[in-house]
Amino acid sequence: MKVALVHYHLQPGGVTRVIENTIRAWEKSDSGPENCVVLSGRSYPGKVLPHIRVVEGLDYAGAQEAINPAVLTERLKEAARTALGGLPDLWHIHNHSLGKNPALSGAVARLALSGARLLLQPHDYAEDGRPENFGNLAGTQPSIYPTGGQIHYAALNRRDQLFLQTTLDGHPSPVHLLANAIPPAPAGAQSALTRTYPEIPENLFLYPVRAVRRKNLGELALLSAAHPEIHFANSLGPTNPTFAPIYQSWIEFARGHGLGLTYGLGDQTDASFPEMVSLAQAIVNVSVAEGFGLGFLEPWTFGKSLCGRNLPEITADFSELGVNLDHLYPELRVDPVLVDRKELTATISRAMSTAYASYGRDISADALDRAFHSICTENGIEFGRLNEPLQKRVIAQLIDSADGKKEVRKQAGLGILDRTRIQSNLSAVTQNFCSVRYGQKLSCIYEKVLSSQGDQVRFADTNRMLDQFLSPERFNLLRS
Repeated sequence: MKVALVHYHLQPGGVTRVIENTIRAWEKSDSGPENCVVLSGRSYPGKVLPHIRVVEGLDYAGAQEAINPAVLTERLKEAARTALGGLPDLWHIHNHSLGKNPALSGAVARLALSGARLLLQPHDYAEDGRPENFGNLAGTQPSIYPTGGQIHYAALNRRDQLFLQTTLDGHPSPVHLLANAIPPAPAGAQSALTRTYPEIPENLFLYPVRAVRRKNLGELALLSAAHPEIHFANSLGPTNPTFAPIYQSWIEFARGHGLGLTYGLGDQTDASFPEMVSLAQAIVNVSVAEGFGLGFLEPWTFGKSLCGRNLPEITADFSELGVNLDHLYPELRVDPVLVDRKELTATISRAMSTAYASYGRDISADALDRAFHSICTENGIEFGRLNEPLQKRVIAQLIDSADGKKEVRKQAGLGILDRTRIQSNLSAVTQNFCSVRYGQKLSCIYEKVLSSQGDQVRFADTNRMLDQFLSPERFNLLRS
């Protein structure tokens, strides 16, 4: 079997790490294709991937800068022929529908129409809070999701699988569930440290993420206000300059209210990431949106307890495979009297109007009401769906409310699990998400693609995917 793996670039990061883990998995399990090449729009700075071809025009490009899809298609074919001695039996293409380069989306459509066997693996979606990316696809939107028995898709989680299946409903393309591999913790990560770091609090609950909006930094402040005996911290500050003012405002808010909370702890210490995790009493998560959900699996590989917010639509697969996350809370609701109803309604209305307009959509007559009543129910207001100014007002009022803090503590249920529970989750992660298992599963999917009966290529209605992500019941002010 000859396989071409394709991605815009191979710079350090999520998809590159997935491709590297794929190659490692095949090497460990001896289950990979006989011959494969990775095609990238940029040169590769790493050392894991042995067979790389740089394809001009494959790198990130907006609609105005992107090359003709027909030209890119021929360049991809030529690079693959040169590396493999002929066209691949299968093309495994990452994030073709993300809108980072519309030429790739067009090239995938052309490959599909030529009869090529494809495995398309979206990691992120232009329809999911990325209107600029979506706009880049304006010229190719009708052909974004090619279908046919010889064209398969791979989804990172059950939500993505469901969204893809709904989009492809009535078409013969299967959608496989392919969770990422979880690497083992670095050697010695759980052993005693040889250095001390006085800047790291002894009672640390660490949120090991870089600061971005969907990581919901305000909820860390809420938990801190309700748990003065715990010191909370996230690990790194933002790299996106547009988020820097919001991030700085949270730093000032925490300082001004005397919270036991440090934003960007990793920027204030020489401790390595494994050392910070080792020094933490527990790991905490408060994110409101994830692609894969690494943060729900990785803590166990470090022998650490995880607490905080769950995302059931992302983690349902993990739970079915034995990773017990029942102690996490799926939402955290606060008393509606803490938020002015008129202001909340107006804020949701403005944000929804902007979000829908950015996707060229009109808001349905009942959309605002549906969004409001999913955020504000008889059980309270879901804190993780408020924007930063509203979150700050809630926290400022709760700081002086013993009953309010008690209710937050009750819902959050923070604590450190016993070693038996931690070990059980570690075993489930090791067994089900190891690299060898991943490599074997991916090779099995390849075989299914190659053995599938070919069909006439058709294209799914892209509006179906956008409808699912723009559902009013999913609307979140932190993502608008």
